[in-house]
Amino acid sequence: MRGRVEKADPDFTVYYTAARIFRERRGAYLYTAVTQQSVQREFARDSDLRRSPLPYIHPPFEALIFVPLTWLSYSKAFLLWNGVNLLLLIVIAQRLRGSLHALSAIPLWEWVAALLAFFPVFANFLQGQDAILLLLVFVFGFRALERDALFLAGCWFGLGIFKYHFVLPLVLIVAVWKGRKFLSGFAATAIAMSLLSLALVGWQGLLRYPAYAWHVVSVPGYGQTPPGLMVNLMGLAAGWPKLQDLGWPVRVVALVASAALLIAVGGMRRTANDQRFFRLTFACAVLASLLVAYNTNAHDLCLLVLPLTLVGDHCAARWSDGKPAKALLIPITPLLISPVWIFLWMGLGKLNVMAILLLWWIYAMQREMVKLRSTASASLTVPA
Repeated sequence: MRGRVEKADPDFTVYYTAARIFRERRGAYLYTAVTQQSVQREFARDSDLRRSPLPYIHPPFEALIFVPLTWLSYSKAFLLWNGVNLLLLIVIAQRLRGSLHALSAIPLWEWVAALLAFFPVFANFLQGQDAILLLLVFVFGFRALERDALFLAGCWFGLGIFKYHFVLPLVLIVAVWKGRKFLSGFAATAIAMSLLSLALVGWQGLLRYPAYAWHVVSVPGYGQTPPGLMVNLMGLAAGWPKLQDLGWPVRVVALVASAALLIAVGGMRRTANDQRFFRLTFACAVLASLLVAYNTNAHDLCLLVLPLTLVGDHCAARWSDGKPAKALLIPITPLLISPVWIFLWMGLGKLNVMAILLLWWIYAMQREMVKLRSTASASLTVPA
């Protein structure tokens, strides 16, 4: 990939472009293809993969993070951003390790090595993406929820609004579970980020954003990810040769399936408010947010680190008690084998198959919670 980085082919290009636009005080024109292309031509002159700009479709405020990197050349900025990602990964590992029970004795460096070995994390480094930053937000939000600091948890997830298609489904589910206080924290931070975005691009730029983003993700070959490479319900429904051409009927099926999944996971409110099962229900919520998002790529599955850790700790605790939760490990195992990802991605172009494993995983966690609840009830009703 070294040559590709020199040609500014990775996804990091979009963040570098938006940051350059802000540095040059042209924020009002952030969401115009002409402006983005003119900036990209200054540092991406030799790309043989595209003739149009790689579009920036995230909210304006996120680009501020990358402005300091624009004083470096593109390749040096790319390397520095991946250095930042590595530091974030260490913080994530440290925070997760401090939240665990059965797996807390594993050394920090082994946690970091394990995270680096997870294929979506590798894909994030390959593209210079921001999925690790979103994972950090999810980890801090989870820790606040577990302490019952609901307003603070909402604030953390509000900071993750730069990838709203993952954050909003999760916030909807958790709001059903936890109520108004959590939602107030989220709304406060989301409004603050919206006002910051307004100050950066103005009313016209902000109003232009929804139509621009929708156009980009709807045009094949421009910004739309091929359905076969989307690890979500849309990809699972439309990512097959004879179904891609059906258009809106397939989208309706995916929309109905997404609504059903959100209702099912949101309906776990009673279980989620039981401290014994909160971690498993939250893991289900993260998986659901990935499955119902309209555009889930390989690097976005960095978020799986959180449910993988929580379920792994649960399985380790059950194993030490002599009651291994083998059913939970079956859908997880293929996710940890990098050659499976590479074969489905580069060999078949069918990463959407991974969505089946995520659905299976949700089902397995739901069955595990039912089993544990039944066991606990039986132990309470044993006659003296």
